[in-house]
Amino acid sequence: MKRVLILGNNCLSQSNNNGRTLSNLLLGYPKDKLAQFCLLDGAPDFERCERYFVVSDREALDALLHLRRVGRRLTETDAAKLIAPRRSIRNRNALTMLLREAVWRSGLWKRGGFRKFVEEFHPEVILLQAGDCAFMLRLARLLAKKYHIPLVIYNSESDYFKDHDYFRARGIAHLCYPLFRRMLRREFRKTMQAASYAVYLCDELKTAYDAEFDCPSEVIYTATRLQPVNKPLTGPLSAVYLGNLGLCRHESLIELARTLQRIEPGALLHIYGRAPNDTVEQALRSCGAIQLHGFVPYDEVRRVMSEAVLLVHAENFSELYRKELLYAFSTKIPDCLASGSCFLLYAPSELAATKYLLKTESAYVATDKAQLETYLRLLHEQPEARKRYLERAGAVVEENHNAVKNAARFCAILNSRL
Repeated sequence: MKRVLILGNNCLSQSNNNGRTLSNLLLGYPKDKLAQFCLLDGAPDFERCERYFVVSDREALDALLHLRRVGRRLTETDAAKLIAPRRSIRNRNALTMLLREAVWRSGLWKRGGFRKFVEEFHPEVILLQAGDCAFMLRLARLLAKKYHIPLVIYNSESDYFKDHDYFRARGIAHLCYPLFRRMLRREFRKTMQAASYAVYLCDELKTAYDAEFDCPSEVIYTATRLQPVNKPLTGPLSAVYLGNLGLCRHESLIELARTLQRIEPGALLHIYGRAPNDTVEQALRSCGAIQLHGFVPYDEVRRVMSEAVLLVHAENFSELYRKELLYAFSTKIPDCLASGSCFLLYAPSELAATKYLLKTESAYVATDKAQLETYLRLLHEQPEARKRYLERAGAVVEENHNAVKNAARFCAILNSRL
């Protein structure tokens, strides 16, 4: 097995979506053959990897302003106390991202042990989890060039194609977006030209990027390790949503909850997730058809999923979000399909996740208010309908989201296709 140096914002982890997605793709990979440089907080997955080197945004700034040696290696014993306070910039917009780029591009943060960390590991492959940090794209490209080794990109994002200000900033920050976008696209193009292989989250992303770049690629869907639980799906139709409450998903969730309660008085939509701000939290708490439980660990997420009668996922229907979410494919979808619970998606028809579930015929999919009410009424009046897609969902999970199979495919890319 080749030694793989992973670059990404999030560490390999079971506590956040990005970290868990990549961690599952490396299932079974010898952990002594993996090392990672990352920026953000989280709970590192030491079952998957033993070597982590972390530098926060604040530390990179200290290196520039005060010439401090920053960054440190993480061990399993000290990771919890070291990771907690290390946060990325919170006020993300084009202006702060440009300033962040200048800080990291100085390279002064590397003097605190990063170079030694890389040299001691002696990587044979660079694996980049792509995002909207231009300096990370550049770092991956330069390391691959310096050590004459292949660069593999795992990409679940469509930032390259966003011509609108997805930070939704105002004033000077908004006016800076064209400059930020030009810089990001330039670095992304250079990095793709240097890449040996690309792995995408879904078919729509692969199609879009393949039209722009001549780079060998394939799709490996997000894997799940959730096992279905046989349970009765009869009785009152309570619904459960677990996951991110950003991107104005709460508006569609409130609409879904009210529709459900209109059909079945007393029914509730149970939401497990952290509201991104007070406005969203207040909107959810003021809806009598919703019970907000807040954030829960992933182990609890899995338990709730396995016990739910109806799992739901929803996206916003406004034009702004329809454009932004065109390639969206929530990491919770494979878990929902594997749970053994009835699953319903409420989202615009053109989104990647919507197309996928319709194509695979593995869940109820409502693309407008009328369909939403029709399906909820069906599931209320005919409990046996809640089992309609379970067998097909299980087959789709085995075909596209099996953690062991997907990890084997990813391992083959890193070791035999470069």
